[in-house]
Amino acid sequence: MGVKDKTNLFLGFLVILASSLYILIISKFSIENIGMFLFWAVLAIVVESLLIPMPNNTVGVSVGYAINIATIIIGGPLLATTTAGLGFLLRAPKIEGRGYVHIFNLPPHKSVFNVSQSIIVTAIMSLIYLSLGGRIGEFTLFTTILVILVGVIINTSIISGFISISNDLDFVDTWTSNIKGFSPSALAVGTIGIIIALAYIGYGYGAVILFFGPLLLARYSFKLYIEMRNLYLSTIQALNKTVEAKDPYTSGHANRVEKFAVDLAKAYHLPFESIQNLKTASILHDIGKIGIHDEILNKASRLTQEEYQEIMRHPAIGAEIISKVNFLSDITTIVRHHHERYDGKGYPDGLSGEDIPIEAAILMIADSYDAMTSDRPYRKAMTPEEALSELENNAGTQFHPELVKVFVSIMDH
Repeated sequence: MGVKDKTNLFLGFLVILASSLYILIISKFSIENIGMFLFWAVLAIVVESLLIPMPNNTVGVSVGYAINIATIIIGGPLLATTTAGLGFLLRAPKIEGRGYVHIFNLPPHKSVFNVSQSIIVTAIMSLIYLSLGGRIGEFTLFTTILVILVGVIINTSIISGFISISNDLDFVDTWTSNIKGFSPSALAVGTIGIIIALAYIGYGYGAVILFFGPLLLARYSFKLYIEMRNLYLSTIQALNKTVEAKDPYTSGHANRVEKFAVDLAKAYHLPFESIQNLKTASILHDIGKIGIHDEILNKASRLTQEEYQEIMRHPAIGAEIISKVNFLSDITTIVRHHHERYDGKGYPDGLSGEDIPIEAAILMIADSYDAMTSDRPYRKAMTPEEALSELENNAGTQFHPELVKVFVSIMDH
């Protein structure tokens, strides 16, 4: 069964599970106050429409989890599940470069996934809340905190399942990475949801609007954090473009290396987080060339020993540049060591064998393959077959032997 078939099967399972849970909830619970329903439904739609897109614009961060928690406490399963589903179904976030994204211009499978996920997570949370002794309209600290944690686990499990199946990744590694990133923000937003519920129970609708402020403040904090990450990354990528401008023969090199490296990492079953780090490292691996003289980078003949010694400085320079950016710290060692050789004769630190980070060993193979299959001032490009043969001939000396086997196998298909 192919990846697409597995993805569709998983999506179908989510739809069936969401429908079953919603039918169960409708049969056992009701919404007594239509005004209350409209108030919380509008609030859910507004909050979900304030989605903060992540850098790739494929996912985003919202603070709608707070509304889910609040409606579970004050209205019960049917109110919470219905408003959560409507929040995702009718939201219209504004995405840079795409305008407002809504149900009428979003691919149907994405809308189905979003709504199904929200119904499943909220339905299970609300049923657990009641089964543990929670009462509608009353607040119980221990039960609510436990439900928040359950929601985090279910939410990350569904998202990780979809990512791992659609990208052919290991589920456990993907889930571990997601829960590390999602848990702190979910717990913070869940706490605000508790505050909103208490405000409603004690003082009514007006207090909810008043305490809506901290929720918007939390969203603003997330937005600033993501914008800061985008700014840092954009700055580094601009520097990388400067390197490509200095060395026209490397134009497009980083993007090709990224594809080769990610394909190899997936085939080698690297964890999700390692693959994400490798993506970034691939784009930035030659950033250190910004510190190398133009005459050396653009030399049309072979380099002298002294010039080659100068070129050998670029991984260390690149690692030093990247180390100054906190959120890129995880890729510093990958960039520094992507020219280390398996036999220990590489640079800058002469690492060998398994001492070389596996991501750096992957990046070296991807980098070398693209270099061999690209024209250079002093030589013509090799054919893909010649380049793969060269990798095989140097497996165990220059390159990680197991990685070479995997790379050759995926490139031969």
